[in-house]
Amino acid sequence: MSAISKVMKMMYCIVLMGFMVFFAGERTYGQGTSAPEQQLLQVCSPVSISGIQSGQNIYRGEKGEQGKAGKKGPKGEDGLPGHKGEKGQSGSKGERGLPGRRWGVAGCPTITHRLPRDNQVTDYVWYRSYVPRMTEATACTWLETSDYNHHATWISCANSANHNQFFMAFMNPTTIRLAVGGHTHDFTVPRLTTMQKVHICAWFSSKRREIGISINAKTISVLPYGGEIMNGGGSLLLGQEQDGVNAGSLAATQAFHGNITNPMMWPRVLSEDEISNLAHRCECPDDFAIAFTLDRAEFFGAATYSKPDICPTL
Repeated sequence: MSAISKVMKMMYCIVLMGFMVFFAGERTYGQGTSAPEQQLLQVCSPVSISGIQSGQNIYRGEKGEQGKAGKKGPKGEDGLPGHKGEKGQSGSKGERGLPGRRWGVAGCPTITHRLPRDNQVTDYVWYRSYVPRMTEATACTWLETSDYNHHATWISCANSANHNQFFMAFMNPTTIRLAVGGHTHDFTVPRLTTMQKVHICAWFSSKRREIGISINAKTISVLPYGGEIMNGGGSLLLGQEQDGVNAGSLAATQAFHGNITNPMMWPRVLSEDEISNLAHRCECPDDFAIAFTLDRAEFFGAATYSKPDICPTL
């Protein structure tokens, strides 16, 4: 259709629309369709007429059915992250734990540490593991020596807190000295016989406020105690008394010569029955804190070791 034809058709439709408006007041909507209206719909289609209004009358098409729901829209963008919570306070560092279990109650490690020479500062056994802090403890061992007539230290611990943190020594055939936290205690014991094995246990407790010693599974003496503790760390030796950390300031006159078998420490006071079982049955409680096993012992000078076939007993 040419542009002129389109314009003429549009003008013709406008005239018919005016004619329909004139006659709209003569009837109401729904009474039928007049000839001009039919002609308008035929000729002017697809011209869209939304409605012809006259007074209160409106010409509308019927309401169509509701269309189907549209497609789901795209996913929205992620929201902003929440604020990071404040960092909690860190807990205090715990103390280093005790060594793990190695034996049951039925057996002891059964190692003899041999220190063959007297009056020297070169022979000793160094415990190459951490020494724990203990508020109470029991130390036990088998000892054999040819000389009780001088100051002979068989075990000593020195650390930065005190160079005499712990030690046990023979002062003479009837006196044994025990030091804890720099405080010394002398015990009078039955005369000891040279070249004869003796089982010795000593203990201290800051809770009970007592310190004591037993010889061959018999309690010899229990003394009042000020409550000193054994601080952890430092160096622990067999055969020498230290007056400095890491085998420092050793004195030849305080060296021990002889045999030390199964030296061990527990972080508590052993009962009389437990000490008796140690001495008579070689039963070592397995909650020990220190044991001079070969994987934790380093030998210096002429110090050496042997592994007896039979655990010593009374």
